[in-house]
Amino acid sequence: MDQLSVHSKKVWKFLRQRFPCNRVLAQRIFKSTVSATVALIFCLIPKVRDRLGNQPAMLPLIAVMVHPGRRISATIQGAMYCITGLLIGLAYSLLGRFVAQRCLGHTWNSISELEQYSLNYRRYESALALLAVFETLMLFVHGWMRSVSHHYFHIVFPLFLVVHFAFMAPLTENAGTIAKAFSVPFYLGIAMSIFWNLMLFPEFGSTYLGNNTMDVLNEIHKSIDSAINFFISIDVKDLSQSLYDEEPISLAKLLKLKSSIDGKVSNCNLVLEECMYEISYSYLSPSDLAAIIKRFDHLSKYISALINACQLEFMLLGRHRKQAAGDGVMLKTEKEIYHADAKKLLKVLKQMKAPIFDLHKTLSQSLFIIKAALAYCFDVKMEIVHTQALSASLGVFGSPGDVLDDANIERSISDLVNGVIEFDLRAREVLIHLDDDLLQPSDEMFLFSSFLMNFKETTNTIIEMMKEMHKIYKERNYKESMGSLRGRTLWINFLRSYTSFEVWLKGATRGKITESQSLTGGTTGQNNRPAADMGIKRPHEEERAILSQRKSDLMRLSNMQHTLPQVNSFQGPLVKSKSIRGVEWFFDISRNLVNVSSFSKILIFCHSFYASYKEHFRFGMQVTVALMLASFPMFIPKTRDWYINVRGTWIGFVCILALEPSVGGTFWVFFLRGVGVILGAAWAYVSYLAGRNQTNPYLEVVVTIFGAIPGFYFLLGTPYVKAAIIQIISIYVVLLAAILPSENQGSILSNFAKRCLAVGYGGGIAVLVQLTMFPVTARDQLSGEVSFVAGCISEMQVLLAAGLEGENLSRSLTDEKYQRFAKISSSAKAALSRASGYKSLTRQEPRLKGNFAEIERAFTQIIYIQRQIIDRMDNVVLLRKQYGSAIVEELNDMVYAYRRQYVASISTLLRAVQEAIRNKTPLPQFLPSARIAHRRLVNRVQNALKSRYATQMRSLRPRVVIDVFQNDREPSDLDEGSRVGDQNGTRNSLAPHEYIMKEKFLSWNASSAAAEEVTEYVEEVVQLTKIIVGVNEFKYGFLSRPLYVDWAAEAALRFDDFVKQPCLDIQKKSCGGNFSAERQESHLQTTTNTELESYDDVSLEEGGPVALDAVSSSDSQMSNSVNLAHIASRKSEVPSLSARIRKRAFSIGSRGKIEHLPFLSKIKTLGHGEMAEFVDIDSNSDEELPLALKKMIFK
Repeated sequence: MDQLSVHSKKVWKFLRQRFPCNRVLAQRIFKSTVSATVALIFCLIPKVRDRLGNQPAMLPLIAVMVHPGRRISATIQGAMYCITGLLIGLAYSLLGRFVAQRCLGHTWNSISELEQYSLNYRRYESALALLAVFETLMLFVHGWMRSVSHHYFHIVFPLFLVVHFAFMAPLTENAGTIAKAFSVPFYLGIAMSIFWNLMLFPEFGSTYLGNNTMDVLNEIHKSIDSAINFFISIDVKDLSQSLYDEEPISLAKLLKLKSSIDGKVSNCNLVLEECMYEISYSYLSPSDLAAIIKRFDHLSKYISALINACQLEFMLLGRHRKQAAGDGVMLKTEKEIYHADAKKLLKVLKQMKAPIFDLHKTLSQSLFIIKAALAYCFDVKMEIVHTQALSASLGVFGSPGDVLDDANIERSISDLVNGVIEFDLRAREVLIHLDDDLLQPSDEMFLFSSFLMNFKETTNTIIEMMKEMHKIYKERNYKESMGSLRGRTLWINFLRSYTSFEVWLKGATRGKITESQSLTGGTTGQNNRPAADMGIKRPHEEERAILSQRKSDLMRLSNMQHTLPQVNSFQGPLVKSKSIRGVEWFFDISRNLVNVSSFSKILIFCHSFYASYKEHFRFGMQVTVALMLASFPMFIPKTRDWYINVRGTWIGFVCILALEPSVGGTFWVFFLRGVGVILGAAWAYVSYLAGRNQTNPYLEVVVTIFGAIPGFYFLLGTPYVKAAIIQIISIYVVLLAAILPSENQGSILSNFAKRCLAVGYGGGIAVLVQLTMFPVTARDQLSGEVSFVAGCISEMQVLLAAGLEGENLSRSLTDEKYQRFAKISSSAKAALSRASGYKSLTRQEPRLKGNFAEIERAFTQIIYIQRQIIDRMDNVVLLRKQYGSAIVEELNDMVYAYRRQYVASISTLLRAVQEAIRNKTPLPQFLPSARIAHRRLVNRVQNALKSRYATQMRSLRPRVVIDVFQNDREPSDLDEGSRVGDQNGTRNSLAPHEYIMKEKFLSWNASSAAAEEVTEYVEEVVQLTKIIVGVNEFKYGFLSRPLYVDWAAEAALRFDDFVKQPCLDIQKKSCGGNFSAERQESHLQTTTNTELESYDDVSLEEGGPVALDAVSSSDSQMSNSVNLAHIASRKSEVPSLSARIRKRAFSIGSRGKIEHLPFLSKIKTLGHGEMAEFVDIDSNSDEELPLALKKMIFK
């Protein structure tokens, strides 16, 4: 017995692992099984069956399609869609039958179809031909609508069912009989689904919305606590010295929290959209939570940035050296953070631990109060209000009921606001006393600023959420004080405005979940599961509307202009032409336009229309051709009777369900349908045998239940939706075909064979049509989505790059640009989700070129990297919108050329990747380096700040500055710490680097940390693109090697000897043997007294490049050796090159004399050529080196 129990436990454990099932899923399976079983019982009762019309088998079919195994809102939504399709289909089919019956003449209802075939063959043939025309039009519309959005499947599939089966019915039946046969079973099945959904374990969307929102808040609370604990405790080796009682979680778990939050926030938004279809009776409307849920999007981005900062800190401390092995496409990219100084970061962090911890304590307690108030207002169980593992360190939270008080909530809001102000004051006071070297722009400061700014924005977002929750809490108290009857309200959220109707018509979740997931009931906790069928299609016009380089692909007639210049031509007034797709075009009425005939205009319009909607045309034609090949015998007089006897309607039914917009989707769905049909038909055969030829219908029904339960489990709990739904339908359809009396009733075995024939014939035709007629492979769609995302990222980068021509900007990011950025970001994320779905479909597609596994791994990494890039850029745009950018708004006239070079490098790389993947062409040979461009920008900013310091240091004197927080002024009212105010609310300040502490500059620092990561990720994307499409590179000769780092410097002089020598010979002549020591001792003083005084704003604007300056600002001491591998990253001190080295470098790029070379310094290259004659370049300076040779030597 003990051994048997052990084996049973192992089996039970295995089943739980392979087939997980929670309480909610079990309840949904139970409801769906009851609804389908009752529908089957109604069909078996003769008196009920007589009232269902001529098609009683449609009752269990529609009971499965509109199953009650979902929330009430999703059930109502599915019912509305299905009713819409049924009404349109019934009206259309009656119209088609009416026209066909008119062809038969007055004898259409007096003689049978067989007599029509023998007596009125021509009329009968004409009638069937008209039905074929109506069927063709319906099929094209069906395919078109499914291609536009899979959300319309719930409308067009009932439309197909009614029309297809109604055209198979004898033409002798009148309109009333047809209307009863295709309305009563459908509407009864829909009503039963809603009834059982309300009676058995009702799942109101408002309650689920509250639970889901609580789940998101718990995850947010956990992520914030874990990220802050990880960041400020990473250097703690002994737990007793830590501010927290718990050790920080691992980085792997922390990164999983980021993806978990994104999934749950997306799921919560979908639940909120579904609540518009629900009728609820409660104190508060579900729409009251919209203000809080909408803030989850920004909050999740800030939390992701906190986790990204933790990851960079982990890498900086040297704990990220293990690389993944076993994958042939894994790339090792040099990270800029590896070259940062961990001691500097730890020194700053040590001073800031206490302020961060104190604000974290207040923040964590405020989050707990928000969750407790949410549980009270929306009737969420208090058991799911989690207190985090760090609660012992962050204070006593208490029970959720004890903290709920109006005064307590107001006090918590006030404490958190004061905590933010106190944190700002303490942070400024701590950082203001640090050395200048610690606060200058560097990788360490970028990392710390990223954490600091996102931590503050996280706190500010929590404050806004607390204020919203306080309003909801007071509303709930007011409603509750009115009593249970008067306080509760009947909330009807759907179809209350035109906007709601538009959302209902287009589909609220059409771009976020797949067709199979919508069949399960819309939004579940498993929306991120792998798609087992077609991916979500991207609208064709989306690329043209979002990507600027695609907007001018089609020539507009109203925009035709002469391409050659006209000298002294009369310039007539500009006339505004008609708007085409929302774009207004202008043309000159004085110019002669080409006369185009009306017929040509029609052709141009047709071509434009086809180019815009060719994807919908293609799938519509595929559906039409496939279904007509599968069902053409029903429209031929000689074969119509035979087609009816072999259950030809089943063939068309299977064919249209197997057809998908891609080859891989069609193959996969055909396989799933085949498995489901065979299993369902086999179980129907078993059930019929158990009933002993209808002598025991009770046992027959019970056996079908055991076949329906696994089917509903796979339908509701797994990705194999389409196999499960046709398996359940096959059980009831095959069984009723053998039970219900009809002209072609047949035996159970013959119906089993006919069902298998239907899936083989219909599915085979679908695959054949998809392979031969306009085939679209998932690989092509995957490449298209990845290419589209690359273009989106490039467009986002351009939107962030304001003021590239040196113009003065008061705002670095306008509202219009922000809205466009948000739209592009949303489209890019949706495209990445579609790419993941297409990637899974590539495994089901046949391929003649060999295994796709390695390329698939490369695409997997590209999708992951692109998602990380978008994540960083979303954070950048939020910080830019909130704080602006000091570099763009105040120092742009000094650095705009360097910003322009960086943006151009990033955009060039992404455009090259976009076109290479789109057109399957190799990458070009020469691509710019965005890494070097960004480092040069950072160095330029360093020198610009040196100039500002020098000006302040010369006029530095003891003074006081206004405390903006105590005087309730905006931070912008304080201008770089130089304004003197009254004595009220003042504090002493050491103001030379007060400018660096401005939030605008900290925002730019945080953006620079993200920009460095984006640059590294773009380099990885380029390398992965080379694996996919290749690259045009020289195999031999001078250009077969890179034009930078070691060999270029060795070409300029004997590089090996140059590196080994601690001091150059030429420098020894001027400095003597103690050059290094003297240089080290006097470097700081020389920098302060000599170099900083020589800088001012004018000299920086006119001066040469700073990327190759002799003295770097990142280190304060000169090393004896030169590490040229870090020249580009400015990680070492580089002495000035001598004249001999410089002349040798010039000889590489020029054969003429140096004095006759044109002035080609970086000043002229980057846009300051007009200042060249006023620039005094020292003969020993590197500024006279051409830019191309500087890149060649120092890159």
